[in-house]
Amino acid sequence: MSSPYRILAGIAADAFSCSEQLALTIDSGKIADIQAIDADIRPERRDLDYRDLILTPGFIDIHIHGGAGEYVMEGTARGLSKIASHLASHGVTGFLSTTVTGAWNQQTQAVAVAANAMRTDPAAWEGAAVLGVHLEGPYINPAKKGAQPPEYVLPPSIEDLNKGVGENINAVRVVTLAPEMPGALELIGYLSSRGIIASIGHSDATYNQISEAIEHGAKHVTHCFNAMRQMEGREPGVVGSAFVRDELKAELIWDNIHVHPESCVALIKAKTCRGVILISDGIPGAGMGEGYEFHLGEHRVVVQNGAARLASGTLAGSLLTLDRAFLNAARFALSERAAMSSYNAAASLGLDHCKGLLKVGYDADLTLLGKDGSVKRTIVGGRSAFEA
Repeated sequence: MSSPYRILAGIAADAFSCSEQLALTIDSGKIADIQAIDADIRPERRDLDYRDLILTPGFIDIHIHGGAGEYVMEGTARGLSKIASHLASHGVTGFLSTTVTGAWNQQTQAVAVAANAMRTDPAAWEGAAVLGVHLEGPYINPAKKGAQPPEYVLPPSIEDLNKGVGENINAVRVVTLAPEMPGALELIGYLSSRGIIASIGHSDATYNQISEAIEHGAKHVTHCFNAMRQMEGREPGVVGSAFVRDELKAELIWDNIHVHPESCVALIKAKTCRGVILISDGIPGAGMGEGYEFHLGEHRVVVQNGAARLASGTLAGSLLTLDRAFLNAARFALSERAAMSSYNAAASLGLDHCKGLLKVGYDADLTLLGKDGSVKRTIVGGRSAFEA
């Protein structure tokens, strides 16, 4: 839709406010004006009347491997575009294309495709915008590999990272690693110096090792509770560190499969809604039906009973989408959920000056939800990316 136009919203919520009956004027891809309106106002010709819906900032997914049968590690522009469209249908307006531990030639190609998508004219791109790359591995602890292929795990190395991603290092926004591995602290310091988020994951680190990582610049915990040292009475581990260290933002897969819902609540109550980022950890099976089979590297994965598992029974990523995570977190207020699904991710990526809030001058990245949590419309940079 060409600009300018207005969106009439019955409820509008972001991380700092929740209001009823607002009109947002969208012009040149930005929020140009916000005004209170009367509930009985008559829509004008160019208005989008969504007064029966909930308006939030567009969801931002910083950990997503694929969906709709497509996989980031296939390293194709067509596949990434299809993933972007799949995400838009679930309210996502921006995402980090997320790799897994694998052969460097695959990772290099996946990073290059994402970097090129970032440079693509937004008018020529459909679906959610690519905001960068999340490298999940290869610098992890094999003892906490989860579904990651152990044959490709590497010792942390600044030289190896630069060789692997090459000229596209600036597209990398997050690197998941295990801080207890030799060379990890140096790599964390390097990442921090470049403004890249070092995220602790697939790790058997102790509390003291996590503290060292924080001192070197670690800022996130990857899919908290999963593939990491758990909290015990005499050793907080990675999970306990995530609970008590305010320096760390915690990713959370709230699908009620990877993490018990009461554990999700406990994490959010410990860190507050500003310390948690909802992620999907979505894989190619997301959006596909029961019995769908695919491969993650050499691993055969099957969708069974709403979960994606290896033959061993190990969970292999998730089938979650962020609209479902937003709904699963419904015991928290709309503003709290908006923080966890949008603002916190934008802030971590240094984009909170232009994304993640319903504010004049911000990008018109918007999600419109029905009262049942279903996505009715997704707007990316002022353009319609999905309409139910």
